[in-house]
Amino acid sequence: MTTVSIRIPTAVLTFALLAAPATGFADQLPTRDGNIWDWRDHQPTTVQVQKQEKAAGVAPTPSQGASEAATVDRLYRQLMPQPGPR
Repeated sequence: MTTVSIRIPTAVLTFALLAAPATGFADQLPTRDGNIWDWRDHQPTTVQVQKQEKAAGVAPTPSQGASEAATVDRLYRQLMPQPGPR
């Protein structure tokens, strides 16, 4: 009789401990994954920004265009091997 009385509470306790975390995390869905919150992208891409600026009639200034071109040229020079004296 002692063995039966110990097995039942042990089984109930084991089941309760295993079931408690599952029910505790079931209602907690992730609301943020990277820059997507509530299933919406909150960080626009460059193309999206350019489309919105074009629709609003906002054009980049000449200095912004020159700065972007200079950045692209600098990155190209960093990434591509330069021919040198051999």
